[in-house]
Amino acid sequence: MPKRRALINIAQGLTGSFISRNNDVNGYWGIGKLYLLMEKNSTFHVTIDIVKKTISPSDDEFTFLIEEYARRLREQIIHRGLKESYVKKAKIEVFGFPNEPILELGKIAPNRVKCVFTIETDTSKIFTVEAETHCRPHDPRKEICSTRKFKN
Repeated sequence: MPKRRALINIAQGLTGSFISRNNDVNGYWGIGKLYLLMEKNSTFHVTIDIVKKTISPSDDEFTFLIEEYARRLREQIIHRGLKESYVKKAKIEVFGFPNEPILELGKIAPNRVKCVFTIETDTSKIFTVEAETHCRPHDPRKEICSTRKFKN
């Protein structure tokens, strides 16, 4: 019988996917869009509850992203022969760390972003995976929109 500890591997894969450039929100990099959400709400913390399918601060633009990661989690659980009931909680937290302007360069360097993926099992075991990347807030004037078909 598969063990719940396989959930850490699932969390690692989903975290890597989440911070990748292939994570789109309406054709633009999801991390940049989330960073813009943080700036708009004057908070540098976003929580996505994959089980309840919610995001805080709330924004309907991320509905497809949340649904997609709920689907991916469910698929991976089934693929590994686990039971969906093993997962009590699953969330992605995104923390933004704004950079100060670099006066010598006359510009602002990309901001550091940390993503923390946490899965809590039905037996209260907690698996956590962290990954970091750098981004700028979403700006459609400086970015090219993806042509991938999975836009909402």
